[in-house]
Amino acid sequence: METKYFENHLRGYKVVLAILRAEREDDSCINCIGLEGAIIKVEKGLKKMKLDLTDSTASEQDRENITSQIDQLSQQVESVPLGEAPT
Repeated sequence: METKYFENHLRGYKVVLAILRAEREDDSCINCIGLEGAIIKVEKGLKKMKLDLTDSTASEQDRENITSQIDQLSQQVESVPLGEAPT
């Protein structure tokens, strides 16, 4: 049951990552403060999910698989480029 919980959350984060990338490609949002805040919120959410996973009763194999997916998503979120700070 817990495994499905984490898998569903990961699906949601994949959608959010796609939206962040799309917003980044929009010229009007390159220097967007909201985009930076959204990226930070996603990073924090992934870190919390990883912590929650260590306390879960999911099998060791499931935890390793989900941790790997969380790490991949974290790297992808960190690689979303932001523009220069707004002036």
